[in-house]
Amino acid sequence: MRPSLAILLFTPVLCGADASVVQIREAATKAVALIQKSQKDWYRKQSCTSCHNQDLPALAFRVAREHGILVDEQLAHADAVAAYGSYANLDRSVQWTHLIDPPGEGYHLLAADAAGIRPNLSTAAHARLIAARQEADGHWEPIDDRPPQHYSPFTDTAVSVLAIQRFSHPKQQAEIGGRLERARGWLQSHSPRVTEERVFQLVALGHLPGADCRALEKMSRDLKATQQSDGGWNSRDGRPSDVYSTGEALFALHEFGGLATTDPGWQRGIDYLLRTQAKDGSWHVISRLQPPAPVSPPYFETGYPYGHDQFISLMGASWAVMALAEALGPAQKAALPALEEAAPKDVEPWVEAVLFGTAADVKQLLDHGFNPNSATRPGGTTALMLAAPDVEKMKLLLDRGADVNARAKTRYSALMVAAQYPGSAAAMNLLLDRGAQVRMPKGQGAPLFNASTMVLASMSGNSEILKRLVAGGDRLQDKMLFLGMFPATPPMAVAGMNRPQTMAALLDAGGPVDETDDDGITLLGWAAIANRIEMARVLIQRRADVNHVDKKGMTPLLYAASIDFGDSSMIDLLRKAGARNDIRSRDGLTAMDLARKYGNTHLALALSR
Repeated sequence: MRPSLAILLFTPVLCGADASVVQIREAATKAVALIQKSQKDWYRKQSCTSCHNQDLPALAFRVAREHGILVDEQLAHADAVAAYGSYANLDRSVQWTHLIDPPGEGYHLLAADAAGIRPNLSTAAHARLIAARQEADGHWEPIDDRPPQHYSPFTDTAVSVLAIQRFSHPKQQAEIGGRLERARGWLQSHSPRVTEERVFQLVALGHLPGADCRALEKMSRDLKATQQSDGGWNSRDGRPSDVYSTGEALFALHEFGGLATTDPGWQRGIDYLLRTQAKDGSWHVISRLQPPAPVSPPYFETGYPYGHDQFISLMGASWAVMALAEALGPAQKAALPALEEAAPKDVEPWVEAVLFGTAADVKQLLDHGFNPNSATRPGGTTALMLAAPDVEKMKLLLDRGADVNARAKTRYSALMVAAQYPGSAAAMNLLLDRGAQVRMPKGQGAPLFNASTMVLASMSGNSEILKRLVAGGDRLQDKMLFLGMFPATPPMAVAGMNRPQTMAALLDAGGPVDETDDDGITLLGWAAIANRIEMARVLIQRRADVNHVDKKGMTPLLYAASIDFGDSSMIDLLRKAGARNDIRSRDGLTAMDLARKYGNTHLALALSR
């Protein structure tokens, strides 16, 4: 029952008689057309590539093509070039100047694959950092905080597993095999709580070599058992059925759970999708993210209906397209031509040897006259940056005269590249011992996005190097600008992550526990927005103000009551620490009022205790 490597290459069986093929095809065709309409002007208003308007649609379009559902290929190609053309930039891929969420980058790689990108040196560089961000116990930890699609380690582990399987460099085969086994161990030993987690546990384990059919069948039964009486699935217990959860459940059950599309329960799911689709081809999904929490991206109109709910609604439509397409019969091969605009050009052979070769390969280059200060064209990524964080390769280059402080055109250095890899303290100490400058020398201009070595090291969990960076001149108050939109100091960059040890190290180095961002949101406020329980616990232990009111009129407790992560642990922690129930938002609502307003019944119950 082992599925193919690519996430969406599958061969579904014919649908039953509950819904006509014509009706299903019409529903899927209308849905695709509306999704593409909403993509049309995305890059006129937004700089980032999103999971909702680009990645999930790219996956849905591949399935649509394979089942004869009309896709406007001119629009699809234009969006794919804008979304994934950056993979042509090897310098960007190695330096990660766009760093924000390496595990989440797995979604982008899978979507790029669906859009026609073939594995190349640039995608392999992305996969290398994704692989390195695996946690010691085998899972990948999300940085984003947007339920249901991006907040769970089940999701990030699954997409990371699929991405490194597809795009890792052949010379990493042994390493990747070990990482996949550790991922299997984590996935098998942890119990999913909600639909998204059940789906992606099934997807990930279904893709791993030697999949346990019995285990997959049990997971499939467990997922099927959560189907609601109306035929749909909900995102968590107590919420109504929605198209996002229903579409992903149907897809996983058929593709990885072995459930035939003629199964009565599967057919009831298809009927739910057809019954709830609006005349314009859309579905409405209620967002679990509520204003004024400034969770990215900033809301704007894309042409998809439902205002504040349009991003999650569009993602739901993408899952619906995939499920509806499966109901149309066996897939037919519909491979796109390679997206040449996304392939790196004119890469010299030594680049690959330094990036993915062994120390022996680098030594051989040097022994045959290779210049250790060689750099890529046109970005100027140095050999030392390409070798980071491999200490042995870096030492060879430094011993032969590599400039430890050479900068790329972005002003990134080898120290900045090394800082992004977990467990790279040895590499960073080597560079610092050889005279690496922690901060940009005066008169040389600022790095791209005001990149900060300390921010990069903090986000990757290199807490043991932070004191040395401070001693070397790095500053806790310096801000890095993420994606050109989000300025953050080192403590603020990790406040919404599962990096409690790093936060403790930053506070030990002098970071203020009640630091605020430009909206007046404290570190604890961001921990609450992201539902990072252990991070909040560290901050509370350091006497963070649990009742701080920010410029938006919100406290950590008000945020915790507004955003539904499926559990009440954050509310319980904040209340135990002295959070007040009577503080009201600018709209005059208490935490209890907000929980009730947004249908967060389990949060309201916790507040009533």
